[in-house]
Amino acid sequence: MTHRRRTHARAAATAAAALLVLAGCDRAGPELGPALTLAEAGASNPTVAVDPRTGTAYVAWVGAQSSGADVYLARIERGEAMPPVRVNDIPGDAAPHEQAPAQVAVAPNGDVLVLWQNNRPIEGRRFPASDLRLARSTDGGRTFEPAVTVNDDAGGLPSSHTFHDIAVAPDGTVYVSWIDSRERDRVRAALGIADEGGHGGHGGHAAADGDAPEMPSSDVRVARSTDGGRTFEPGIVVARDVCPCCRTSLAVTPDGAVLVAWRRVFDGDVRDIVVARSTDGGRTFSLPARVHDDGWVIPGCPHAGPSLALDGEGRVHAAWYTGSQDRQGVYVAASADGGTTFGEPLPLLAGGWVPVSLVRLAALPDGAILAAWDDRRDEQRRIAIARLEGSRVRVLDDDVPGSAPALAAAGGTTAVAWLDGEAVRARVAYAGVR
Repeated sequence: MTHRRRTHARAAATAAAALLVLAGCDRAGPELGPALTLAEAGASNPTVAVDPRTGTAYVAWVGAQSSGADVYLARIERGEAMPPVRVNDIPGDAAPHEQAPAQVAVAPNGDVLVLWQNNRPIEGRRFPASDLRLARSTDGGRTFEPAVTVNDDAGGLPSSHTFHDIAVAPDGTVYVSWIDSRERDRVRAALGIADEGGHGGHGGHAAADGDAPEMPSSDVRVARSTDGGRTFEPGIVVARDVCPCCRTSLAVTPDGAVLVAWRRVFDGDVRDIVVARSTDGGRTFSLPARVHDDGWVIPGCPHAGPSLALDGEGRVHAAWYTGSQDRQGVYVAASADGGTTFGEPLPLLAGGWVPVSLVRLAALPDGAILAAWDDRRDEQRRIAIARLEGSRVRVLDDDVPGSAPALAAAGGTTAVAWLDGEAVRARVAYAGVR
């Protein structure tokens, strides 16, 4: 590490500590269980879900080997990790990506759903085309049915469908969100414009150079399945002018309202987080509401999407990273009106120099919010885990080697998974985190 970077890291650490103290932070030892190793090597970012009926935790990830990439799922029962199983029925039908990991969710009836992207190299494209694939398990993640394709344009013009998330409503309806570049690719093909790389390969929004016409932006789409993930209706466009390489985030309220968050591109290349809401089962969405006016101007994609969580009182919590000059860091804000407006952000990691960091949220059964984020200010990446109660942040652990944490909590079980180099690790608590 350079002397300049060490100096930045020390200054940032001091400032961040001061901010957390001002926010009402007190220190507590880790109360999650011991670390379990689910994959030793070759893995990419994991995600995690919990079955509220049984307390079983499920961790999904993409593992790469010389023959290609596959999706794996490990089941954790009573603190013991079962051997992982391959999810995808077609060997090599997956692709690792930091902002587009394999996502896992548990339906109310206990079905385990895993969603991932694949990649297909296309001549003339810098980035490959991709489809979204979903497989369902009806036996607790022990075996999976053949995967289905979520996006309705599969097999047509090669395009990008990625940066996805999945959520299941109380009535069993499955929702999938993603960033879609089909309109951009359709115009490119019609005009005979080659893919010159950059973010355009993921459905970028920038205009071409010279006298070339402006390309359509990528868009956020949401598709739903009313038969448990066996089939999906065509996805609907929620919004355009989206940052093309930052993940989306989904949440469903107890009464069935659907929330989707993403990073929007505002005028002047300002890229801030917004949230849209659907009250008709994902058929239509409201205009997006800005979570906070960070005013982050960046002429490129930071690869850092938001995270949503709903607490027991119906508040919507959103967490995100911003590189805004005056407020670099990781923040969380709450909405008491269903995501229409958000309160003042609470800093989780802020002050001085804070590089792009990933953050995740999960709601605990007692109404508090669990947050986990990675700290990339040093060569040794680490993750932090904290409990949020109003404006109070109680750090549970901030010295775990690794990056890209994922969280889930349900039915008294709390689970965190993360990437440690190329290994997947997880910790689970069975009596909540207090």
